Amino acid sequence: MTDKELNLRAGLAAFSDADRVVPVNLDEFDPLNSRDDLIKLLVETGISFSRPREGVIAAEISESSFEVAIQGDAVAAAARAACELAASWIDDDDVKAWNIATGRFAR
Repeated sequence: MTDKELNLRAGLAAFSDADRVVPVNLDEFDPLNSRDDLIKLLVETGISFSRPREGVIAAEISESSFEVAIQGDAVAAAARAACELAASWIDDDDVKAWNIATGRFAR
């Protein structure tokens, strides 16, 4: 999955309602690279973090988690883990429905 797709799925997980209405511009939402967007993602989803072992950070919520190896930048690893976890809640049908709802392509 590309970073753009990961950001899109994380944004859909954080912000979309049942009608696929999203109150933020997902074309510009970039929690992988923007600290402000990362904070928005964390606030909306309730994702938190732990360090299950040396050199690893885990994004967690309830019974779900996603671990990423820290390779120099712990915040970048945390952002990746949070986005991967949030994105895991969105399937291809959700993305397709959002694209249709926003007029990005016809059925």
